[in-house]
Amino acid sequence: MAWFLKQGTDFLNKAKDQLQEVAQSDFVEKAREAAREVAERAKEVSDTVQAEYRRTFEDLDCHIFKVQPDVFIMEHPSVETLERLAKRLNAEHSRRMLIFDFSESEYDASRFDGEVVRVALKGLPVPSLRLLFELCLSACQWLASDPRNVLVVHCFSGYCRSVSFVSCLLAFRGLYSQPKDALKDVCGVLPIDGPSVILPSQQRYLAYFQQCLQGPTPKKKLLRLSKVILSAVPLFETEGTVAFRPFLEVSSNRELIFSSLKSCSSGKPDDVSWPASYGPKDPCVSFQLPQDLLIEGDVVLTVRHVFLNGTKETALCLAFHTGLIPNGLQLTKRELDGARDDQRFLEDFFIDLVFEDGPKSQQEEEHDASEQDEQEYAVFDSARNFSRHLFKEEQQRRESSTPATGQVAGDEDVEALEATLMRSSTDQGSADLVVSSSKSTSGAVGSSSDEELKKALAEAAQEDAKNSGEAPSKASASPASAPPEGSTPPAQDKGQAEEKVEPSSSKKGTAANIDSLFDEFDAALSTAGATVSSGKQPAGYDSASSNPTAARAPKASAEKKDVMADVDDFLKELDSGLKGSKK
Repeated sequence: MAWFLKQGTDFLNKAKDQLQEVAQSDFVEKAREAAREVAERAKEVSDTVQAEYRRTFEDLDCHIFKVQPDVFIMEHPSVETLERLAKRLNAEHSRRMLIFDFSESEYDASRFDGEVVRVALKGLPVPSLRLLFELCLSACQWLASDPRNVLVVHCFSGYCRSVSFVSCLLAFRGLYSQPKDALKDVCGVLPIDGPSVILPSQQRYLAYFQQCLQGPTPKKKLLRLSKVILSAVPLFETEGTVAFRPFLEVSSNRELIFSSLKSCSSGKPDDVSWPASYGPKDPCVSFQLPQDLLIEGDVVLTVRHVFLNGTKETALCLAFHTGLIPNGLQLTKRELDGARDDQRFLEDFFIDLVFEDGPKSQQEEEHDASEQDEQEYAVFDSARNFSRHLFKEEQQRRESSTPATGQVAGDEDVEALEATLMRSSTDQGSADLVVSSSKSTSGAVGSSSDEELKKALAEAAQEDAKNSGEAPSKASASPASAPPEGSTPPAQDKGQAEEKVEPSSSKKGTAANIDSLFDEFDAALSTAGATVSSGKQPAGYDSASSNPTAARAPKASAEKKDVMADVDDFLKELDSGLKGSKK
């Protein structure tokens, strides 16, 4: 009894130890998983701290984006970021940078150790078409003067103006076929939501730029803007009977030439002459313009809304060039700045612009023509010529970077492959001819076209003999198959050489074998024809039944087997004879 108790106690102790080991192993595994999680979180924190350190102390918390090795877009140098931006750019590109400022805001440009060019847009979403070409030409000349020079571009809020200009610049340099192709890549470098953030007027000027880059200089077209019609009333106010209180502003060549809002000199809200009001049920909004309102070149049209407290909000805006539009212009909601993403406009909203040709005297026409010839044509022509030169240089650079040897080697490989396929098709054609001839022989039992079969077999044998006779001459003429000097060829090569010396005797032996095989085949055909093809029934066949009698059935079956056996023997001998002729 004591022994059993001792054994039970030992068993329980072992089980307890095993349970403790299992528990400890689970605890160790959980501890390891916890340690791994802690390590991963520590690494994430470390990476975040390091990134923040680089951004704050190394990059100086600056947003400067590299579009090309020599073209950069940076954020607006505000009061908070000016010092950091200047310090970083001066450290990397001192006296080697040209800055284009599209912000139309004031800041201390002397902080930058480089030239800052302030571009006056005066309401345009992009520079005027002529100024756009002048800036591209100046930028390319600056970059070409020294490989260390860089161009830095910035605007005020966001990056739309910078993106539009840089897209035109990259197309001007020949790096892209057109500005719209460069637009996607430029937007991909910046923290914006792709090309969709670019205003419709900016996209319109990208198309203008490409048109002028490839085609003629836009003409100076003087037009009279007679009427502006909005197809529906946008809901800028929801309380009361008035939904829209609009006024119109027109700028031509970066100068405000008309505003439908009339105000007194005091500038007080009470002195303002309120524009016409429109309710939500009104069919449309119409602006009747004076007879002397003439526009030319780059034009910006802005419709704004006046609230009751006197504040103003831009409802929509559009920019166009008079030399690149038809007689009338109709734009949908998605083609208008501001209205494109505004839910206060109906989805089918559009605006109509009605033009008339402006009056001109003969003297004014001659003056304008000479002015255009001297200035407009000179700017556009010089810019186009320089762009074509850059495009050719870019094409030559791309061609030189592509290794020509690889292309030649590829052509040689293709030619070698074609030659191999031609040789393979020739050899396969001969083999197919032999196989098809054998198939014709097996299906010729009871056929009357024996002469055609013999002719096909003879041609196949002659072709094989010809190939076997030409192969030695080619092999002997090839330098790769010739044995080296002083070496003794193996016995197999010697036997092959003996066969190559007498190709005519091999051809004669093959022809004799073929003739003997044809004789045997004729005998087999005659036997089969007497039994199968004649109109007589074999002996022992019961005409009243569909089966032969039991006494004659084995004999008839044996006769058929003998005929087919003769045919099979003939085919085997023919095949062996053809193989022997090849050897």
